[in-house]
Amino acid sequence: MLCKKILVLVVLCASISAKAQNIKNQATFRTLKTATSLLEAQQFEAAEEFFKKGLEKATIEKDFYCLAFANEGLGNYYSKTDQTDSAVVHYKKAIAIYRSLGFKVIANVVENLLKSVQGIGDLYAGIEVGAKGIKLSVIEVTLNKDRQYDYTLKLDTAINTDAASLSYQSEKESRDAIAKLMEIVADRYKVTSKRTYIVISSGLKQELDKYEKVDYFANVIRPKNIDTAIHIMYVTPEQESELSFTGIVPQKGRYINNQLDIGSGNTKGGYFSREKKFVPVTFSLGTKSFQRLVESKAQGNLETFSKAAEQLVKDSLNKVLIDELVSKPDFKSRDVVYLSGGIVWSIASLLHPKSSAINNYTELSSGDIEEFRQRIYTDYKSLTQPDLSFIQNADEATATQKNITRVVNTYDQKALLAGAIWLDELVKQINTINPGKKFIFPKYAYVGWISGYIIKKVNQQFLGLAR
Repeated sequence: MLCKKILVLVVLCASISAKAQNIKNQATFRTLKTATSLLEAQQFEAAEEFFKKGLEKATIEKDFYCLAFANEGLGNYYSKTDQTDSAVVHYKKAIAIYRSLGFKVIANVVENLLKSVQGIGDLYAGIEVGAKGIKLSVIEVTLNKDRQYDYTLKLDTAINTDAASLSYQSEKESRDAIAKLMEIVADRYKVTSKRTYIVISSGLKQELDKYEKVDYFANVIRPKNIDTAIHIMYVTPEQESELSFTGIVPQKGRYINNQLDIGSGNTKGGYFSREKKFVPVTFSLGTKSFQRLVESKAQGNLETFSKAAEQLVKDSLNKVLIDELVSKPDFKSRDVVYLSGGIVWSIASLLHPKSSAINNYTELSSGDIEEFRQRIYTDYKSLTQPDLSFIQNADEATATQKNITRVVNTYDQKALLAGAIWLDELVKQINTINPGKKFIFPKYAYVGWISGYIIKKVNQQFLGLAR
């Protein structure tokens, strides 16, 4: 996901380094630049020929910068053409020369390229301190063949606490929970301190801000024996939205796609404008808060609930949706929205059971959301017990059934109906422009913002080396 920024660094550093080293033969360097352009144009045979010609000249001239550049280029060529062993050899040579010349940034970038062809990633740990629990995510960050950063969730676990109560007992529970999770990070996964982050969530920060206790809380929950290099940070709701976007939306779609998380207490997301500035999109209602609001207006069975919800949307909530989106036409006009949250997971799991259990991304449509809303009310039993006989692989069938069972055990019928109504009405407003857009459910979206935080820190490590 950091591909573009890293490549910019490579180009800048290469230019600066070339001047600093007084390249012995500009013709050799031009040969290698030509090879790079040919490789980008996928003219592989010609690129290999130019790289080898440049390598030969640089060796004769003892032009060490061009020698490193040629080996890096050949590493890229062999990587793109699936010649892994040759790519490894040339990347290692390039790294050694760059380091001997003192070019730490480029050496680190090429080292990431080397890990990419070797299938090796770096482990990062993020501990999120929330109002009702402390969650640990251990993530492996790898650079794929397309030079995009991917992450694989290695561990997702949590310890329930009541940090928002701000009592002595809750503070101790939070501190003990962090200490226990840090032991897992260090002992089981061997994640280094510089790749471990502890972050207070935006929801908890809002509670702490009421009493001006953010700094106090961060200090009091810090275990005594953790590395002083690890700082307990916090994020605002706006920052959390942008970080979620970074962690969920693939780099290639970052400036053309939208993201929205349908939470229990609120709904938040956003998009990047044409000026590449993040524009948050937020609503104070989520699935649970919407349910409570409806129940405050009407008590009774599902029919009474459904009618009250529809009337509430008509009377006031449609205006809330319109007011938030009216000044953000880009959000409504784009083709793809990455949707996350418990209700989206439920829809994907029950309407597309195999895909949601096995694949990292499941495509949904506005029709899926509308169908789910109707069937929750009229066809609940068959909806929550879908036919899985089409799944031939036993492991996939087990994983799919387990996912469905989790949905049914997590949300009752009324909660699913409330979430479906809120999401359906929201999607209808989003679809007033470009109604044919795709909605994509990312399987690991629930660790999206902490993943985004880790990705941001990875990027900052590279930027720090340039200073």
